[in-house]
Amino acid sequence: MDKLFDNLMERIFLESNFSLIKSEYNVEDHDCSTFLYIGQKLQGDYFVYIHLPERLLPYVNSDIQIKITSLIKSNAENFKPISSQDVKISSSFDKNATLIIFTSHDDRVKNNVINQAISIEEDPYFFKKQVLILPEKELQIVSSCFAEHKNSYITYIQNLISDIERFNEFTGPNLFGLTDKGIEYSFIAKLYEKLPFLALLVSGSNQDVLQQKIDKKLTEEQLLECEKLLGLDVNNLDGWLSAVIGEETGD
Repeated sequence: MDKLFDNLMERIFLESNFSLIKSEYNVEDHDCSTFLYIGQKLQGDYFVYIHLPERLLPYVNSDIQIKITSLIKSNAENFKPISSQDVKISSSFDKNATLIIFTSHDDRVKNNVINQAISIEEDPYFFKKQVLILPEKELQIVSSCFAEHKNSYITYIQNLISDIERFNEFTGPNLFGLTDKGIEYSFIAKLYEKLPFLALLVSGSNQDVLQQKIDKKLTEEQLLECEKLLGLDVNNLDGWLSAVIGEETGD
């Protein structure tokens, strides 16, 4: 279970066609050993991922992020390559790097962890920062969900976040708390909130369904008016406005 987040993020990076490297990282003075990943998009954006225990969140702004920055700039060439393409740390790193932190917590410290996450994300120095937090009691459910969809994590999360029925179930009344399906949807929604490179699944069929719903809400006259509006010449809007005003005034 300790490797759940690392395995998940490694797969998401690779399936998103990132260049990816990693290194074992010992968090000095805090008795913690973990892995540090650097993913790079083709356009040059960098995403640095690390899984930290919640007890270390108070030290991210004042200590850990500084040491991570120093390590990357001085030793990234010695990180282990995970993808076929290497990651090159360029002069654009400082302005185009996001630090992504995953952590889990016991319910007894939930409010404190939330406050720590907010403090980290609002800190303007070194990185843009995103913190994904998950209650420990939900780890097994999330792990099982991804185990059932191990062929493609990206396809799984895109299909789930786009499932209208699951969304309605998640946002509906939950008198007895979230079900396992609700916990699954909640975690996927958090991924989309915290991983800015994730794309939504948009298909032509979805657009067709949306258009049908719109058409049902409009009268025949309104549909004809929409067609006229869509066919307007943007370079001749003044003429169209004059014609509309003339019709309304009877001129």
